[in-house]
Amino acid sequence: MAASRSTGLQHYEGLRVSREQYLGLPDDGHKYDMIDGVLHRSPSATPEHGWRQSRFVQLLNNYLDAHPVGRCMIEVDVLLPDGGDVLRPDISFVAAERLHILLNQIHGTPDLVCEILSESTAERDLGEKARRYLKNRVVEYWIVDPLRRSIQLLVSQGSEWKHKTGNVLQSELLSGFQINVERFFN
Repeated sequence: MAASRSTGLQHYEGLRVSREQYLGLPDDGHKYDMIDGVLHRSPSATPEHGWRQSRFVQLLNNYLDAHPVGRCMIEVDVLLPDGGDVLRPDISFVAAERLHILLNQIHGTPDLVCEILSESTAERDLGEKARRYLKNRVVEYWIVDPLRRSIQLLVSQGSEWKHKTGNVLQSELLSGFQINVERFFN
């Protein structure tokens, strides 16, 4: 276990573990992604990150209130079906017919994930996590970038992502769910 330089508190940053070991670790108060068996700590959200995450969840839940086609969750561990890593998206959506994968964690692939980029996690969110989401058949990957005041929608096209940008992004998974980017950031 590594020690935090600023506080002296223990955390698991850089620890190499199996999925089973990860699930058995005592809670140290931090959030982690496990990529290639190595734990990567995510810092606490900034107010901007938290506000954008809340805003996306509000819009998605408003849609789900009118169209009860699944459930939206915040920061739940995802045990990908390939048996490897554990990722923790900012927001996950699982369709109603697949709710059986919701246990203490999400045991399988969410249908939609959303990541709110931050300086410390953007490279991981746009790189390895995007590749893992695609490989494990996430249908839509929404990327909110507060710094650039932009949103990207990546839609799975088999072995690659189709990138959608613009002022109004329309979900292909959730008929009628759309986000007006300008309004989202105002």
